[in-house]
Amino acid sequence: MKILFLGGNLAKDLADWLTSQGEEVIYREDKLITDDVKELSPDFIISYNYKYIISKEIIDFVNGKAINLHISYLPFNKGSHPNIWSFLEDTPKGVAIHHIDEGIDTGDIIIRKEVFIDEDKETLKTSYEILHREIQTLFKENWNKIKNSEITTITQVGGGGTTSEKVLNSSLSLKKRDGIPSSENLKNNIIAGGINLRNVEACDINDLFNWRNNSDVRKNSFNSDLISWDEHEKWFKSKLQDTESVIYIAYYEKTKVGSIRFEDKGDAIKVSIMLNPDFLGKGLGSEVIRLGKDRFINEKRPCKPIIAEVKKDNIASIKVFQKAGFKESHFTFVYNKIHDIKS
Repeated sequence: MKILFLGGNLAKDLADWLTSQGEEVIYREDKLITDDVKELSPDFIISYNYKYIISKEIIDFVNGKAINLHISYLPFNKGSHPNIWSFLEDTPKGVAIHHIDEGIDTGDIIIRKEVFIDEDKETLKTSYEILHREIQTLFKENWNKIKNSEITTITQVGGGGTTSEKVLNSSLSLKKRDGIPSSENLKNNIIAGGINLRNVEACDINDLFNWRNNSDVRKNSFNSDLISWDEHEKWFKSKLQDTESVIYIAYYEKTKVGSIRFEDKGDAIKVSIMLNPDFLGKGLGSEVIRLGKDRFINEKRPCKPIIAEVKKDNIASIKVFQKAGFKESHFTFVYNKIHDIKS
């Protein structure tokens, strides 16, 4: 059988395996037009990690004998970055081989396999590698049945729409793919990679009021008393006009994750953080601190130590600041304060 194998990263080894099985394989990674395919005249088209859309004219030319290898458990997470979306949307993880039609990963499913990913142990990179190993194994085990049309296909129903790259922001950086600690939840690390900052605005007054008065937030604050609306409103308006104070709102997509505040105290800069209670204990605090500190230094460039006020017995908060770059050798405890001494 003459096979046109359209591939990208990780695909060449599978094309070579087909050659070892006696198939005639033409391997291409570039964007094809219909005339290219007519000239090559393949009997079958296989797409694996191929970044271009295959036109209806090409599909019709091979009489629909075109399949795609996709690293999601279709019909869930059709489109780009399915691995990431399976964590963000809590959908089944897996792999699927399907016929190619005019849509994006919408053709009838030939065979699929659900794959368990332990998101408290795996990184985005290792989970991606696991799925690619699984799809290649699934293909090799079933290739003869696939090429001979011996498997009853399944029409895709449900599963949601096609994913989009636009809302992933910085969560796709190589650092986030590789550097997720195994002790943290993968979904939360993906969110951390997509966190952005903006300056506080008048519309944030209600969120800060509700966060501050949440019982879980208050128990780790120096002032654990409930704050009245009048007291909060007076404080908030003063901070909007305070040139010695900067407050950033951290957000992921359209969700506010928390806030971070920097105040010039003369001989030092005091930093404090407050998370949206929905995100407490999810490993996002250190990312908010790191982003806020970098932005503040880039904007203000203060030649002063940055001081984080933390209760001495609040071990969890201390660890959050350590992870954000407050190295242990730079800590000085003075009246419940940790000093990040700038070298």
